[in-house]
Amino acid sequence: MPKVMNFIVSEQSFEKFGMMVILGTTGAAMETKMNFFFTFWGINLLKKNFKPKVAGMPFPMKGMAAMMFKKKLKSFGYEDMWEMVKDGIEEGNIKLYPCSMTMDLMGVKKEQIHKFCEEPIGAAKFIEMADEADKVISL
Repeated sequence: MPKVMNFIVSEQSFEKFGMMVILGTTGAAMETKMNFFFTFWGINLLKKNFKPKVAGMPFPMKGMAAMMFKKKLKSFGYEDMWEMVKDGIEEGNIKLYPCSMTMDLMGVKKEQIHKFCEEPIGAAKFIEMADEADKVISL
């Protein structure tokens, strides 16, 4: 039986997105099932047009810092972090779950979320999944 790791993503920063991508794709490459539950501000990372910003930087620098990091990633051969995630999704080792209650509270419509995400689930379903996982990590 493959290992299962569940992650709670509750922030929308570029750093949290980067951690999610690196942990998710590494675990998926190791044949570990990687489930990500996006709640509160983390739900924004799943929106089609959302561009995460670097936290803790002065406002005008937030977007520039993220752009510089993306440029650095390109030098390592990674064009787009979402493409890395999609590879893991296609292989069946990464699943992205939007929180249904967060979507309702924040007025996020299913049409706003990337199509490669799973159907939204509630906290109770995530807790069931967490009970069956080898590890649960909060990002």
